Amino acid sequence: DILVGCLLAIGGNLLISVSLNIQKYTHMKNSERAVQIHYVKEPLWWLGLTLMAFGELGNFSAYGFAPASLVAPLGTTTVIANMFLAALFLKEKIRAEHLFGSALAIIGAFLLVAFAAKNEQVLNAKEIFVALSQTSFLVYICVELLILGLLFFLLYYKDMKKVVIYLLITSIIASFTVISAKAVSSMVQLSFAGYSQFSYPILYVMLIVMGITIVIQVRYLNEAMKSFDSTVVVPTNFVFFTISAIIAGVVFYKEFWGMNGLEIFMFFIGCILSFIGVYFITLGKLSATSADDHVTEPSSSTEYAQQISPSLFPSWLMASVNVGEVQPKSEVTHLSDSDREPFFPSKVSEVSSQDTIQSMAESPGPAPQAQSNYGATE
Repeated sequence: DILVGCLLAIGGNLLISVSLNIQKYTHMKNSERAVQIHYVKEPLWWLGLTLMAFGELGNFSAYGFAPASLVAPLGTTTVIANMFLAALFLKEKIRAEHLFGSALAIIGAFLLVAFAAKNEQVLNAKEIFVALSQTSFLVYICVELLILGLLFFLLYYKDMKKVVIYLLITSIIASFTVISAKAVSSMVQLSFAGYSQFSYPILYVMLIVMGITIVIQVRYLNEAMKSFDSTVVVPTNFVFFTISAIIAGVVFYKEFWGMNGLEIFMFFIGCILSFIGVYFITLGKLSATSADDHVTEPSSSTEYAQQISPSLFPSWLMASVNVGEVQPKSEVTHLSDSDREPFFPSKVSEVSSQDTIQSMAESPGPAPQAQSNYGATE
């Protein structure tokens, strides 16, 4: 069952990645036309939508076979596949750090599968009702509702429109989606196996909770995407969602029960490697903030370093030689002419110096002022 759940999750994420790239490719081709048509009239767009539906169905089915704490981190499959598919369909560049991130994510996924809980249980309607009434879950619900109330207070009353607030709301709501989706998937699986669960009201309650929470989390995720760059939203949302799904699986479904300390430790190591891998995969992928913005390739390694994450990777860490000014721009009076000469003059500097000397000899006018960029290359 664990293997089936992993294959369903990986296959579903691959289909979602293909779907997203097909839909984006359709929009790009449509924008190049002299007379654009609505994207719903494009057969290729409908193909992408169909693939997305099958992908989401695969993810939903995976919750009935594998722990939620395992299905959620396998979402790295979408990020890895999207990187290669975007290079194939959309001609986006793959950089060294993207490949490094892919390697980390693949290692992390291997550790997740190897050390995940092996005693997956498929709960029926009565067992789910008992799990909903357990003390640990009630405390968990109260804590999450208090945090949600605080986040809504900061967002709407204090008007603190921060990306972390939007994504915390999304991840907390997503924890209810994970619990309800796994419950519905388990009951549907038992029904197809001959143990009908359709006569129990808890199935329809969970189905309604799953639908409502999906709509709410999609809304706040879109709010974050509209206001902030995707390089921040995508990796942060993946990390928050995965942590939230793991906590929900542990509290509601007792997914870590029966695992020893080494298995739990290696499982979290796999999660951390997946988080770091997703971060590196999304480095440098800028998204346009408005319809008039265009994504441009960095002109230098310094500009690229400043684009990816100046708070974590300072520009000097990825800079090349002769990046900045090595002398002040204002006139320095205490330096002699020999001090002003660069140690390693470039060919451009030698040519410009000869032209300057020749123009000074030919021109009867006053001598030009000393250059302000002493020995530094632009």
